[in-house]
Amino acid sequence: MKDISANDIKNNIPLVTRKDYKRVIKAGEYTFKPDKIAVIAGPCTVESKQQITDIARHIKDCGATMLRGGIFKPLTFPYGEPLGRPDAGSGQPEPDRLRILPKKELFKNAERRLAYMKEAGEKYGLPVVSEILYADSVGMMSKYVDMFQVGYRHMFNMDLIEALAACDKPVLIKRHYGESLRSLLGVGEHFEARGKHDIAFCERGVVVPHTHNVESRAVIDIQAIPALKEYAPTVPVLVDPSHATFKRSYVMPVARAAIAAGADGLLVEVHPDPEKAWVDPLQALNYKDCEKLIKEVAAIAKILGRSV
Repeated sequence: MKDISANDIKNNIPLVTRKDYKRVIKAGEYTFKPDKIAVIAGPCTVESKQQITDIARHIKDCGATMLRGGIFKPLTFPYGEPLGRPDAGSGQPEPDRLRILPKKELFKNAERRLAYMKEAGEKYGLPVVSEILYADSVGMMSKYVDMFQVGYRHMFNMDLIEALAACDKPVLIKRHYGESLRSLLGVGEHFEARGKHDIAFCERGVVVPHTHNVESRAVIDIQAIPALKEYAPTVPVLVDPSHATFKRSYVMPVARAAIAAGADGLLVEVHPDPEKAWVDPLQALNYKDCEKLIKEVAAIAKILGRSV
């Protein structure tokens, strides 16, 4: 991995690294501002209308600013209950255990759950964020989401870059766990070069050869926060402590550290009964912990002259 050089800033990433650019990033009614901390909370997967509505109500009461929820899931393995089917979660998996659905059916079920999330967000005044996997779903998803999330697996997906650069919704770009900040800034430059300026970055951890636990999923690169704010000072930097740590007891300490290091927001998984979540039950916070986290984040932010 190469370091970011003066030549890079001049010739390879001149747009994303501008220091005096007045960047406006507005997701629904929420506008990202230097003195504000965005807390984007919600389930890894939207399971039902009742679930996402209940979560939206509770995170709003806790002080969250935006609602997140997974619809299209780039799961590591294709086995288990088929996500998105009307009977999903019934405890009766398909005989072959494949989560794979025909694309037409996948989009139909995705739109149904996106509608649930949009309705919940509107009811409680929370802009909606969801991950996109397919370039041909931009039009459909744009009717329901206020901000698109590009997951770490799709950081270099040029079809998505082209499609999202042409839409009118802001984009949150997650850094791949094996990529440098130089590469992340390069992805940002691809959007900028196509006239798409309402972008934000998300640090979700890097893989290292040794850590406290050989099974640890990733380690948050705290240094990436001030580094990104140095090189691309007008682009908000968020941190995802949930997917990085993959462990509930680590989420809150890492989130606090991220805000103390200057992060502009958090992407946190919240579920009413974390251990029964359809996907990633190990890291989601319950409502009580969500409330506690936001209070702690607000206290740290206040010391830094910011607020949630």
